[in-house]
Amino acid sequence: MSSSGRKRKQQLKPRQDDHRSPVKRRSVDIKKEPLDSYPALADYDLSTADVKPDLTELQLQLATEPRTSVNPNLSELNRQESDSDEDGYSELNYQSSDVFCQDEPDEFDPEWTSQQATTRLLFKFHTPLQQTGLKGTKRFQCPQQYFNLLLGNRYKFFAALAQAINLRGGTAPTTPEEVETFVGLSLLMSDLKLKDLADYWKNNTYFGFVGFSEKMTEDRYRKLLQWLSFDCLPTDKGKEKDSIPLLTFINESMDELYVCGQQLVLNDPVVLWKGTFNYLEDLPCRFRCNSLVLHMLTEQSGLVVKLLPEIVRREDSAAWVRNSRQLVQHRIGVSLKLMGDPQSGRTVYASKFYGSYGLAHELAKRETYCTGLLDRNRYGNSKALVHQQLQPNRIVTSYASPLMMGKWRRREKSLYFFSSDCLAIYAKEMSMQKTNARPKLIQELEWQLKAGNQSRQQLIQYQPGSQELPADKRLDIFLINILVYNAHLLYMANAQNARGGRLKTYAEFRMAIIKSLLREEQVAEPVAISPRKLEEPVEKEKAKENKAVPSTSNRHEAVLIEHNGKPAKKNCRNCHKGGMLQFSKFMCNSCPDKPGLCQEPCFRLWHDQLKK
Repeated sequence: MSSSGRKRKQQLKPRQDDHRSPVKRRSVDIKKEPLDSYPALADYDLSTADVKPDLTELQLQLATEPRTSVNPNLSELNRQESDSDEDGYSELNYQSSDVFCQDEPDEFDPEWTSQQATTRLLFKFHTPLQQTGLKGTKRFQCPQQYFNLLLGNRYKFFAALAQAINLRGGTAPTTPEEVETFVGLSLLMSDLKLKDLADYWKNNTYFGFVGFSEKMTEDRYRKLLQWLSFDCLPTDKGKEKDSIPLLTFINESMDELYVCGQQLVLNDPVVLWKGTFNYLEDLPCRFRCNSLVLHMLTEQSGLVVKLLPEIVRREDSAAWVRNSRQLVQHRIGVSLKLMGDPQSGRTVYASKFYGSYGLAHELAKRETYCTGLLDRNRYGNSKALVHQQLQPNRIVTSYASPLMMGKWRRREKSLYFFSSDCLAIYAKEMSMQKTNARPKLIQELEWQLKAGNQSRQQLIQYQPGSQELPADKRLDIFLINILVYNAHLLYMANAQNARGGRLKTYAEFRMAIIKSLLREEQVAEPVAISPRKLEEPVEKEKAKENKAVPSTSNRHEAVLIEHNGKPAKKNCRNCHKGGMLQFSKFMCNSCPDKPGLCQEPCFRLWHDQLKK
């Protein structure tokens, strides 16, 4: 047989991939689809074909397993689907028919001018800087105390959680201590991302990983996960219908404990899609039915001040059409809900997802400044400014009432932004801008909204990795991770660093919280204490040395340095001897020249060398 004959025979051979795959068969119907997309099947008559997928043992096992109960408010999250299987956005066909509207002034689509016609807005922020941040003057040093602070009362929180689980489970009641272990293991799963839940209880699959069997059995964990509920948490449930209890608890806890500063951030929301939490800007731009969107009001540090959930349904598709008035109106409503009760003088930095003229207009009514980025074709933008051609490193502005819209071209791409905060100052600063310099307003926006912020990435980095978790349970574990995330940011902002120590990173902070939940032994932590207390352990060690080795010399002690009756510092003699200039506020009172020495370890090393 010739080579061309063998090729023809291979072409006529039925394909074994798409139309026979149990997974692909759900989206491919070979009886209804034209055969033009399957050249190898063109010579076959498949009108009477009955191709059945082969069910594997794993699929049969999954089909017989009982499904866990799902929160009725979040049941739609398990039926997620997008408008297209391809990466892209399905736009409405505006050429199919004309769209008419009434000839009336639109407050979201103003008339733009090249000159500023009104005076700039002046809003005063009445809360003193000293009264912002964590309420109360008491500051803690231990990570667990900040986590307990957000829980309110740690024992009551886990007791309420155990009560809700017992109401749903009925048999085999649980205790607050067991629920703490359950939450600790759930947090640890967000650090150790394994494919299946069963992998966390295997002790021979991963080298060095002995599993969770010592803390809780797999069957018990699955039952607690199935019965997990936060309905008994002390929250004000009368505010919103069908609210998420744990999310409401977080919002009320932050409102009770924290006073926001003058600057707030509306950054891109987090989306739960296909079992994973991602920032919306990291996903292809398209409509996602039954997806969960978590809108967040934060500070520049990333501290989550308020959360607002939204389940995107099929009937909401009109509010997600790009650059439409419905989209602007919908996102203005979301932003105003996040802001809550207005407070004069605040500045809101909005990302491209929320930014629009309408948002700045509505916030100005509440005496709140608004600055942010704009989509190029967002409804209400200045069309003349959008189509105006610019040379590289040039900037141009337009004005509508007190609002300014700007366009800045760095090299090849242009950046669109807006601001209602001190427009006269910004306009003057931009007119005096150097040719190759980045405008200060752009620098401020990038600092407030920068996507590469490590704190923002840590928020979605720690989430459950197992795909077996239902959407509502995955959301609950993610919200607990947000509690730990907020506790760490409060710890970084309020805990005082002890001399010689350092504040814990987010990974170390999480391990400290997880160990406390699992009741592991805690390692002693550096605590900010006075120098007088620092001398006590050194004196005890020296007393032991004096008993073991009697000495006739005077006792060496580290004392605080004073110069002219005021605290002072000296260069450490031992560090200087090694070629490093290091200052210390301690010195030896018994040495003839009273050298300055670091508390640890230079004081001990210096006197050990003198003995030799």
